[in-house]
Amino acid sequence: MSASRASEDDPEHPAAPSDGELTGRLKSGYGTGTADAAVCDLLYRRHRRAALAYARTCCRTPQDAEDLVSEAFARTLQAVRSGAGPRGPWRAYLLAVVRHTAMQWRDGDGRTLLTPDFDTWCPQAAAGGDPQRRLLAGEDRRLLARSFQTLPARWRAVLWQTLVEEDPPHEIAARLGITPSAVTSLAFRAREGLREAYLLAHVDTASDGRCGHYSHMLGSAVRRSGRRQPRALARHLAACEDCARSYEELLDLNSALPGAVPAAS
Repeated sequence: MSASRASEDDPEHPAAPSDGELTGRLKSGYGTGTADAAVCDLLYRRHRRAALAYARTCCRTPQDAEDLVSEAFARTLQAVRSGAGPRGPWRAYLLAVVRHTAMQWRDGDGRTLLTPDFDTWCPQAAAGGDPQRRLLAGEDRRLLARSFQTLPARWRAVLWQTLVEEDPPHEIAARLGITPSAVTSLAFRAREGLREAYLLAHVDTASDGRCGHYSHMLGSAVRRSGRRQPRALARHLAACEDCARSYEELLDLNSALPGAVPAAS
């Protein structure tokens, strides 16, 4: 999607500020009593499509999903007003608030608005602790599991045997018919592939065919940020605000990967 193309998630703006910059403006406005409604509108338009798609997995009707998104966005703004809320990109935080709000509906009068199978996949919150943090952790686990399933079978096998079963290299080598040193090399490539897939799981599916092509290159570009980007990707990021913003968000996420994606010991 080109920078000149207007859409719900790509408001016309010559140099769209990051979510973190917009949050800073909101906090400054709340502090002086002059909060800018245009900032709220930009954040809403930027993240509404993803939040609505997520809410539709929880709700019986499109209108209920719209109500859930509106409530989640209002709660996120209230968190920012109180000094909490997202510190950087809004996407993961807002989706966690959508799920948390749906959980509260499930336990209250709004239960009939939710899909019958909501309880089968809704995380069961343990007593104590920060519910928002638990929800984000649960979302990470789901994204990680989905990313794992996209890997080649051989990579999945070596990851499972090294990270979950914690089998010694010589046993894995015997099962796979390779040498122990080859197991180490294969496990390294598989872990890196998992990290790239995990990053890509955070990128929205683009409706523009060209964006879809380049968005699948973002994971490897972020993981290899010290290397020169392919020229075609660099040109696309310079022209496309959506993909450039996704790239910046993935750079932030990548810095936290050691805690989000396990590494073999």
